[in-house]
Amino acid sequence: MTRRLAVMAALLVIAASCTKDERAGAAKQGSASAPASTSMQKWERFDYAARILPVEELAPLSQTDVQRIRAVIFGMHGRVFQDSTLQRWLASRPWYHADTSFTNARLQPRERENLDLVREAEARKHAQIEPGDMRFYQNRVITSAMLGTHSPQDWEVLQAEVLANHGYVFSEDGDFEEDNDRNLSSSDLQKYFDDRYWYERKGSFAPSKLSAIEQQNLDTITVAQTRQLGLAVSPNMMSLFQSTPLTEAMLAHVSIGDLRLLRNEIYARHGRPFQTPWLAERFRIYPWYEPRVDYSDAELSPIEKANIALITRREQEAHEALSTHELRVSDVRGLRPDDARRLRNEIFARHGRRFRDPRLQRYFASFAWYKPSDSFSEDRLNATERKNVDLISKYEQGRFREA
Repeated sequence: MTRRLAVMAALLVIAASCTKDERAGAAKQGSASAPASTSMQKWERFDYAARILPVEELAPLSQTDVQRIRAVIFGMHGRVFQDSTLQRWLASRPWYHADTSFTNARLQPRERENLDLVREAEARKHAQIEPGDMRFYQNRVITSAMLGTHSPQDWEVLQAEVLANHGYVFSEDGDFEEDNDRNLSSSDLQKYFDDRYWYERKGSFAPSKLSAIEQQNLDTITVAQTRQLGLAVSPNMMSLFQSTPLTEAMLAHVSIGDLRLLRNEIYARHGRPFQTPWLAERFRIYPWYEPRVDYSDAELSPIEKANIALITRREQEAHEALSTHELRVSDVRGLRPDDARRLRNEIFARHGRRFRDPRLQRYFASFAWYKPSDSFSEDRLNATERKNVDLISKYEQGRFREA
């Protein structure tokens, strides 16, 4: 086992042993008690385009005040915040004039420097590492306790942010799905980071250039997310099973989408190139993936072949169950938004539905079982399928309740 695999295995043990006291300690370290909120008038008069913020004066401020300073810098240019609390406060300021045409291009160099100082001050006050904070951990090792718990989409952002810090390009222009999902999906990562003031595309960057600390932090994020979901294995962990057999129990609660990723990750670890666009796009973000023109399945070990067979069997069972077994809350909880959308639409796809979204159409076209039909009708769905569509839809819309 290589040194990196040994480190990742150790992370699994460490994550499992993290107690509430450890997490509380991490929270205490990240946010010292702040004095009562001070008047914001001083910070509203500050010339952020000409002067550098005195960092020592940010430290004693409350987290709310630091957030408001960030809002002031953007608000001077009319930015409208999605955060309703921050936007209401900003709208109450007499100098603020909302401008929906705002772009980060309006920010001056000194304003960007000040935003960096403010965001770092915010990160230090967070009880756990939040999206946007990984910029300040490029040279610092993180732990599962520091990460805390997150939604599936926030875990996705935290992982992607490690690459975004280097200007990694996740998707080309015009390659976004048009959908009504409220949550961020992996296909929207590029759009998300293009909206960050600090992000700058650098198409030449390769994930394999990440430092040892950054690669270890990515492993820690994977392990922490896996533990939160109560899983034994998840994508980006198959390096631990190159010489260790998987079991039925390990795969019992893995989502359909992740099962396919696990199976293909075994090939990807040996450098297999992928013709299926979404698979090729997914694996290219991993530092360990290096496609090779001379790849051959003959390189797989007997254990890897057995793991592939086991995952394939579990995939088939999970797909068939969409029409014969009602999904439980536990079956969909923790799904990334794009995975939930694919799962819901798979029920329609199995009856031949054609999809207007080209990315969704390409995804289902990559399955041998998909047979598009012009005569598709939702009337073809049986009662179980309708209930499963309803359950997944509620999850996507944030209307999930415990059974």
